[in-house]
Parts: sequence; C-alpha cells; structure tokens
Amino acid sequence: MKFSLYSMNYTALTDKIFTIEDFLLPSECHTYITLSENLGYEPAKVTTEKGERVLEEVRNNNRTFYKSEDLAEILWHKVQSFAPAKIGNSYAIGLNELFRFYKYQPGHRFRAHQDQSYIRNATEASYFTFMIYLNDNFSGGDTLFTNLKIQPKEGMALIFLHSLYHEGSEVTQGIKYVLRSDIMYRFGED
Repeated sequence: MKFSLYSMNYTALTDKIFTIEDFLLPSECHTYITLSENLGYEPAKVTTEKGERVLEEVRNNNRTFYKSEDLAEILWHKVQSFAPAKIGNSYAIGLNELFRFYKYQPGHRFRAHQDQSYIRNATEASYFTFMIYLNDNFSGGDTLFTNLKIQPKEGMALIFLHSLYHEGSEVTQGIKYVLRSDIMYRFGED
C-alpha cells in the first residue's frame, strides 16, 4: 500500500515495516542534528544480563538522549495516522518522550538485534520502533531486515515491530544521524 498525506509518502513494505518519505523537511533534520551535537554524544551501550554496557563487537556507534514531551507530541501529531492503531487489546497513545539520537561514523554499525519495549508504567509500553533518518550524505549505513534493505533518505521515517531482527550496516564514508523513539500503547482499552 502506498499513499500521500500532504507531501509525505507512506509505504507499507510488510505488515510490520513501514516508511514515510519526506516526514521531516531538510531544515528540520539539520536542526535536530545541531541539537544532538550540542547535547554531546557518548559511546552507545547495549542491554545485557549484567546491565547496560559498551560492547563494541555488537554496537560501536554513539548516542545521546533528549527527553521532550513537546517533541513527542509534535511528532506524534504527524505520524499518528500512519501508526498501527491497535495491537491486540492495546491502543496507540503517542510517542516515547525519551528520544535517542544516534551518530554513526565510518566503521560504525549495530549488528543484528531486536529492539526492547519501553515500559512507561503498569498500563503503557511500546511495541513499534519509530526512527527518522536525519541525513543521507554518507555511504553504507542501510537498515537491514531479513530479505529487506532500507536505504536511508534524509527526512524519512521508519516504523517497525520491536521484535523484528534488524541491523544498522557499517557506515563506510561520511556520518549518519538518526532520531529514534517508540510508539507507545495503552493496555486493555476497549
């Protein structure tokens, strides 16, 4: 399925993977890149049985956090009509307000993994990853799923089920920037 809302182009690649081209304007992408650089980046950690740890053999990119309920509301307003509205007995209610910016330099990648659900409280958790590619002036850095390759495009959003194995392939030239959040759901509403 493919259709446009305003200038955004939505494509369902599978029943669990969706893209929205032109979700952000280039000027918005540049603003977020500047914001992320001003926040400062640190080596990204992975969750293990022993807690959060830097494991460069799994993931060697950099990350910074940005908590903003305002940004969550603004982006949710834009993506809401494209987001899976219901999962079982749970209904989509917004985005996770804890945003993550990722920065991949040459040689950086994130090996195959599944994303974890963010549990906000006893009745709210995330099921889908929501990320936006903030630039595309780099080589490599594709998002790879089983039998599917997503080539980043500036301003394109990618939505997919957390449980899908995927990887961020190695960036070979330039710097890749990504803005990441999650689509939140409330349990048991009828």
